[in-house]
Amino acid sequence: MHMSVSPLVLLPLTILAPLVSAVRYAGFASTVSCSGANFFCDDGGAVCCSLPTGFGFSVEFDNLPAGTQGQGYTGDTCGDFLFSVFGPDTKCWNGGGVRATHMNWFHSPQNTRRNFLPARADNSTCAPSGFTYHDESSTQKTIQVPLGEANMVAESYHKRDFAKLASYAVY
Repeated sequence: MHMSVSPLVLLPLTILAPLVSAVRYAGFASTVSCSGANFFCDDGGAVCCSLPTGFGFSVEFDNLPAGTQGQGYTGDTCGDFLFSVFGPDTKCWNGGGVRATHMNWFHSPQNTRRNFLPARADNSTCAPSGFTYHDESSTQKTIQVPLGEANMVAESYHKRDFAKLASYAVY
């Protein structure tokens, strides 16, 4: 008996196949866990995301797909390798005092990681997309981080200037 499957029957199956469009990955101030205030990036992979001073002592990659890895680096770019974690699932790396200055994720089989991003305004790496913190009433807030302002946002957080943080657009 010979069976043939019509391509039209297979089309719905390809639509249901999981597609990875973006992964959120975050750098935390905590040296022992992936919790608390964090700067994060959301992208489709192979992007070098920089972290402001004081963040990156723990790094979390949310829902890494199978066949992918998240990496952390020291220095000025995604050039000086520090660590890697492998999908699937959410993975947390703790530095115990060592800080990742940059992070990225990529599909391992294709080896598509880039060391540098094309220039974006005045910076050569991708800036964080957003910042999550708890305000003075312990309410969790997530704000957009404008390009070039990650260090100012971090400074406002460390000074506990919640009025300044509230002036940024909600993420």
